[in-house]
Amino acid sequence: MRPLVVMALLALPAACGGGAAEDDAGGIVTPPPPPAGGDTVAVRVRTLVSGLDTPWDLAWGPDGRLWVAERGGRISRVDPATGARETAGTLAVTETGESGLLGVAFHPDAATTQPFLYAFHSYGAGGGIRNRLVRMRVTNGTLGAPEPLLQDVPGGTIHDGARLAVGPDRLLYVTTGDAGNESLAQQRASLAGKVLRLTLDGAPAPGNPFGTAVWTTGHRNAQGLAFHPRTGVPYASEHGPGDNDEVNLLRAGANYGWPTVRGRCDGDAGAAETAFCQANAVAEPLTTWTPTVAPAALVVYDAAAIPQWRGSLLLATLKDATLYRLSLSADGATVTGREALYRGRWGRLRALLVGPRGEVYLGTSNRDGRGSPTGEDDRILVLEP
Repeated sequence: MRPLVVMALLALPAACGGGAAEDDAGGIVTPPPPPAGGDTVAVRVRTLVSGLDTPWDLAWGPDGRLWVAERGGRISRVDPATGARETAGTLAVTETGESGLLGVAFHPDAATTQPFLYAFHSYGAGGGIRNRLVRMRVTNGTLGAPEPLLQDVPGGTIHDGARLAVGPDRLLYVTTGDAGNESLAQQRASLAGKVLRLTLDGAPAPGNPFGTAVWTTGHRNAQGLAFHPRTGVPYASEHGPGDNDEVNLLRAGANYGWPTVRGRCDGDAGAAETAFCQANAVAEPLTTWTPTVAPAALVVYDAAAIPQWRGSLLLATLKDATLYRLSLSADGATVTGREALYRGRWGRLRALLVGPRGEVYLGTSNRDGRGSPTGEDDRILVLEP
């Protein structure tokens, strides 16, 4: 690991990327220089660990280590002070296209009575790809055998989701993609194209709107999931098809419209869009991007360490290779501003985590088959004052 320390003064203007429109599509958008203005934030950036292969998700462990899940199936513990990495365990996954090891999250009592790490990953079944949720016991920094909690979620070479997050209600939320079959997103009996709400043992949560594991419907491929630590408001970021990438505020039982609706209920997806919105009370996004930017991880920054970012959503993007800061209203229900950070500096950005001191961990995704990796890729960067 070769550390890199850079002091960056960042102009934060509102901006969005352009370019072709596959979700997760390769190619870094390089727009004209942004206009002057906006906040200026002094942030120190260093490489914590390098030589990774498609880090998909990050979690802060009860051992004070940064846990890193790579798409090929390896899960590591990283010392946040030195960057020293050790393998905690590996999962046998099917890594084809966008499938593989995806989201991870710790049990909320992992430090005391329930030392479990949850993971969502792809596996081969019946000649195709399916996805499942597992949990693994952590013993002295080592992962035990995976225990399946939820299996047979539709999967494919594209649109597998999947972020995990434990909500303030101590329930486990999971985003799933439509697995390349867009009709599944509107089928309540299917677990594809949904946000799922589960108990910590993997069962459908009591009080779910349809009496199943399904909490929201009509998603294409949500790869970001976050809860506001003060308001409890949940958010998801989602890939659009060739337009209308989205950040959504999630509401129990809400329909987010895919595939008939793209972005807002404004008719830009054709004549059927407005009628579908009215018939299904479609929940509209907080903000959208056209052309698409390929949004991935999403966090709420509510720390004091970087005061200019406090109360904002931070969003990592793949195609646009940008960290976006989305300003929120006091109740968290409205996006009031959008600013672009670090565009094109490190390539594709997929993983995000806010650490206990308010530092931000940012993972690149240049070895995912759609990027242009350098000798250090993939890596985890630390952003701190």
